[in-house]
This record gives sequence, C-alpha cells and structure tokens, in this order.
Amino acid sequence: MPRAAGWLVALCVLAPALARPDVIDRVLAIVQDHLITLSDVRASVALGLVRPAEGADPLESALERWIDRVLMLEEVERYAPREPAPGEVTAALDALMARAGGPEAFRATLVAYGFDESWVRQWIRADLRTQSYVEQRFAGTMMPTEEELENYYRQHPSEFVRDGQPLTAAEAQQRARERVTEARRTAVLRDWIEGLRRRAAIVRPTPR
Repeated sequence: MPRAAGWLVALCVLAPALARPDVIDRVLAIVQDHLITLSDVRASVALGLVRPAEGADPLESALERWIDRVLMLEEVERYAPREPAPGEVTAALDALMARAGGPEAFRATLVAYGFDESWVRQWIRADLRTQSYVEQRFAGTMMPTEEELENYYRQHPSEFVRDGQPLTAAEAQQRARERVTEARRTAVLRDWIEGLRRRAAIVRPTPR
C-alpha cells in the first residue's frame, strides 16, 4: 500500500515529545512493507490527524495508532468500498481547518511539516472509505438486542434521569441503544484490529 494512502483527520495540541525539530528522522515501524517514520508520526500529531491516548507516551501511542491505521487501510483496499463524494471530503477538510484555528493556521502547519492540502484530502478520503467499509461489514454485529438494552437500562439507572426526572420511555430506549451500540462497535473494531495484527508482519527497529 503506498504511503500516500495513510493520512488521518482531527485536531489536537502537538505533544512536546513529538515537536522537537532537532530529532533526526528514522523508521519507527515497518508494517507489511509500509514504512512509518518519525516525521510521519510527528506531522500527523501536529496536524491533528492522530490523537495520542490521554496519559500515554505520545510518540508510542501515536505510532500504535499508525500501525492500526495501515493495517485497516490495507484490508479496506482489498474490498474497494464506495468512493466518497467530493463534497464529503471538502466538508471534512473545512471542519479540520476550523478546529485548527482557520485556513491560514492550518496551511501554516502543513508548510511547517512539508505537506500540502492534497495530502490531507487523501487522508480524509481514506477515512471515509474505511467508515463505509466498517458500516458494510460490521453493521449487523453492532446492532444490540432487546435483552442487551434492558440489561443496560437496569445496570445504569443514573444515565436515564434528567433534572431529577426519569427520561421518557422513548428517550431511555434511544439512550440505551446509543450506549450499547457504541460499546459493541468498540469491541468489534478492537477484535478486528487484533486479528489484523496477528496476521501481519510488523517490525519495530531498535533505535541506535
């Protein structure tokens, strides 16, 4: 899979450990012959394309997300999900620029890390195609059963109260469905990625 296929979307503050301009570039991982470099990871965090997990080492966390991303995209490319409409890509790019403080601030960060807008558009396109693939492949397994909804309602009563008053039956059912569906989605995607990792060739070169 070409390196241009691997770019992600969202804004966060650049972690100091990733921001040092004096760090010499190096390969952090080789995933199915796809090289992930230190500059890749630093740029993706600076642009908000990868969010390191809260409380984790920012470089290590961002790298793990890169590895997952490469594996998911490789799987997605095998099944050729629908292409996103140009308007979808533009809308996502506009939202990204807004979170970055506006187009000028966003483009300044791009220039600082040696990338351009087409790079981000490719990343957004990959995001949207991955979402489409996940919806096609896992939609059925993410739908909660009525029993699961009832169990969630009984086990989390405090979530179904607003201003001291219980939610209506329709509101409670909708909230329970959203919570259970999200939990199932997280579990399904975790299992999928773990399976991809077990079958993949992942090499982490030792820093010298």
